[in-house]
Amino acid sequence: MKVYLSASFLVPLIQSDKKETLKNLLLTSIDSNTRFFTSAYSIHLVFTTLGVVSPEKKKMILRNLEDLTDQIFPISLDEIRSELLLSEGLGLEQVSALNEGMDVFYHYGKDEMITHPLLKVRNFLRETN
Repeated sequence: MKVYLSASFLVPLIQSDKKETLKNLLLTSIDSNTRFFTSAYSIHLVFTTLGVVSPEKKKMILRNLEDLTDQIFPISLDEIRSELLLSEGLGLEQVSALNEGMDVFYHYGKDEMITHPLLKVRNFLRETN
């Protein structure tokens, strides 16, 4: 299974009180041949959300994300165009996940998300389609 790790999932994995629970979930998933992916845009959102972080800590976070994921996708101009043209307003992360053929999109948040029928979104506060 190919899983896209969104910024909303990665930030709590790095700094919330739920990080142990999320880490254990990922470790269990790795044992079941799940592969994790993210994008350069998601990593940018993570660092934006974290605010001021020392360069050493940024390097450590980036190294850990590189170790966790099989690939970090670049964002293409085609994905940006797709996001702008889609009437649903999926967001660039979901467009990237769809474009790269992900099976599941991991999200962590209270906000309601618009989803695409071809992408299962797993919200760790509640399950969505």
